[in-house]
Amino acid sequence: MQSHLSRRVFRALINNEPLSFSACRRHRLLHTIPPARVRLSLPSLQDVTRRSLFAFNAAPTTEARPTTLPSERGLKPMTDLSKSLIDKARPPPSEVLAKAFQTFFATRVETPGVITGYQAKLLIVTWKHLKGLQSELEERDWQNVFSTENLEKMLFVFSEAQCLPNSRAILQNLARYAYLELCVDHGFGPNEISRPALTLYVNLLCANDNSEEARAVVVKFWDRLRKTRPSPWLAVLKGFAIKEDKRQLKRVVDELKEHGMNFDQASYEELVQMLIDQDQFKAVQTVYECPIFDSLKPSLSTMKAVIKYAILKSKVEWASPIFESLPQTPDTVYISLLWDAAHGSGAVALKEKLDSLIAKDPRYKKAIVPATLNHLLEYANATENPQLAAELSQLAEKWGIAPTERSHMLQFESLVQSGDVEQTLQFLQERIDPSTLPQENLPLVNRLITMLCLSEKRDAMFQQISSLLDPLFQENVRLEADTVAALTRMLLHRHDWDAVSELLRPRLGTYDSEEKSKVRKALTDFILDLSQSDTDVWDVYELLKVAFPETGVSVRTEIMTSLFKRKRNDLAVLVFGHMRQAENLLQRPKPDTYARCLQGIAQTGDESNLELVHNMLRLDLEVVMTTRILNGLMLAYAACDQTETSMEVFREVLQSEEGPSNKTLVCFFKVCEKHRNGAHEAMKMMDKIKKLEITVDRPLYHAYIQALAAQYEFDQATEAIDRMEEEIGQVPMRDTIGLFYNAIPFDYWKDQVVEWAQKKYPEQWARLAELPCTEQEGEMRFEGIVDDVRV
Repeated sequence: MQSHLSRRVFRALINNEPLSFSACRRHRLLHTIPPARVRLSLPSLQDVTRRSLFAFNAAPTTEARPTTLPSERGLKPMTDLSKSLIDKARPPPSEVLAKAFQTFFATRVETPGVITGYQAKLLIVTWKHLKGLQSELEERDWQNVFSTENLEKMLFVFSEAQCLPNSRAILQNLARYAYLELCVDHGFGPNEISRPALTLYVNLLCANDNSEEARAVVVKFWDRLRKTRPSPWLAVLKGFAIKEDKRQLKRVVDELKEHGMNFDQASYEELVQMLIDQDQFKAVQTVYECPIFDSLKPSLSTMKAVIKYAILKSKVEWASPIFESLPQTPDTVYISLLWDAAHGSGAVALKEKLDSLIAKDPRYKKAIVPATLNHLLEYANATENPQLAAELSQLAEKWGIAPTERSHMLQFESLVQSGDVEQTLQFLQERIDPSTLPQENLPLVNRLITMLCLSEKRDAMFQQISSLLDPLFQENVRLEADTVAALTRMLLHRHDWDAVSELLRPRLGTYDSEEKSKVRKALTDFILDLSQSDTDVWDVYELLKVAFPETGVSVRTEIMTSLFKRKRNDLAVLVFGHMRQAENLLQRPKPDTYARCLQGIAQTGDESNLELVHNMLRLDLEVVMTTRILNGLMLAYAACDQTETSMEVFREVLQSEEGPSNKTLVCFFKVCEKHRNGAHEAMKMMDKIKKLEITVDRPLYHAYIQALAAQYEFDQATEAIDRMEEEIGQVPMRDTIGLFYNAIPFDYWKDQVVEWAQKKYPEQWARLAELPCTEQEGEMRFEGIVDDVRV
């Protein structure tokens, strides 16, 4: 079946190339770029035709879409270089590579986006190649790579971009190369590396678990970094705190004194707040427990910040000594209320405590401000307790607190946590400006969109979801993988493949393997849904195949099996063929894959595809011929009326090292159903089974009865049923009679079964008669009687 999807849409995904939108702008020297982590405003999009995911009814544009995303610029020549080095072929020209390298960073200065492991490998391969040719480069090409401007851009992009785990080590090396190049003497004296570049490099080192080198850089360039704010020493201390290295923390504080600086209360508070902002609780513990002061103690504000953070992280026990040393004053009343809430006090108990405090000291009344409510709401949301948040909001009215925008945002977060879609949307409409949501709380927006996409009323809320996404797309915000997975499910439910393509293409490359698996599952769940049409399922499979080329054998095997269930052998074998053609050995069919494919073919008797798959098996030197595979071949050839071939396969099983299993014997009896001498072979095999004292379970005995029935051996089959309890210790059941009835051919013999069963097994027959009996393949059969032979 031909897919309706355009392969061009996912061209870059085939090689796991970078996928993220970024804005193109004129770029400046790093010296003029604002400090790290400060984003520049995006250009106005009012006069630009917007590519909106959900504006599906907009008139189609006549302009051709670009085949390369902004984040992909420069990668094609670098990819060609990597391939040429592997193939030992001629690499692209140096001027092309230098321009590509410069373009990659120039494009990302404004919107660094995400740097994947694939991109990082291309960058370092290209750098090393051009570094080896540095003395031979033309002036323009040298400037594109090794100029101060480009080297500083590299450091800025590395510090601002989100680096996936498999790219961090490579980017750390690239950053070091750029730093060393900025410090090198090219014959005109060493470059005067700028203060912003040094600051970025120090922060990069500390963020990548290399605080020792960062300290050395700070010491070396201290004269230049002395006036930097915040002090680079804080970054070094932060790095050691994250590593929980108290010895090095003490050493750095001592070094500060040698450089004429004091680590005072203000510095300590700034360091603690940095760690809290980055959600590094272990590091906060390390810093707080480290005796880095001579006679100073943490400031009151530091103590309050640490206690609140510990409460929000459910680390109350650790914070107990700090709380006990905290003075109980109106300035610390919100900490006391938080402390009581963390110990189980509800809104009523908190009100009673506050009333008692006010009765003793009226100053406490002035201490109850909107921020107090916000602190308590933060705790309710941190512990995902929407009920407490609702009670606190009601309590605020009794306290006379007027909620702020921050209060509304926290109340809104609690509603999202509750999962009440209608109440959440009502609050959003009345109290929240949706356009401010991304700036206020991006994780909350992701959770909200996910909730709406997964709700039963998602179609009715389609426009609402669209309005929430619009500012996120305009700002090129990176959506969480769970959100993209939910959006994908919703769009698949709407059967809008183009929209799925538009959603996934610029984002898949920004996720690691675990995140991508969440999005992929949305596609595979749709494909495995038997209620969807064959055409729709195949279109989504084609999308999956191109968007997720790394999809493993197990998932593809599930898809193949589901297509066999649909009676679409043609598509199932195509999926099998795609696995067989995979370049990666890990993605090629395993013995289990062959066995399940042959079992699927056996269900429909597909002779042409049986021959195709068997030929593939013969040519596949990586697959060992297991008993499961041979069982599948037996069933498949029997289903195609080639019973002699099935018997040959059975003899091959008997001679194999692994030998036959119980399932092999079941398959043998299934072959006997169609074999010209099947009744004789079945009875002979049962005699051997008894002599060898092989355990006979219900499925095996049922297969024996069916073999006799299919060969018109009415008397032999009924005798076997009568002797069932004696032979295997289990009495005949409804399914026993049903399988006997379904297996025996012709209406005459079926009537004989009915007459016999009504007299001999009336109870089982009565239960069987409750099932529908329909004509299938020209014969009457009971539905709901399972005859699914597993290999």
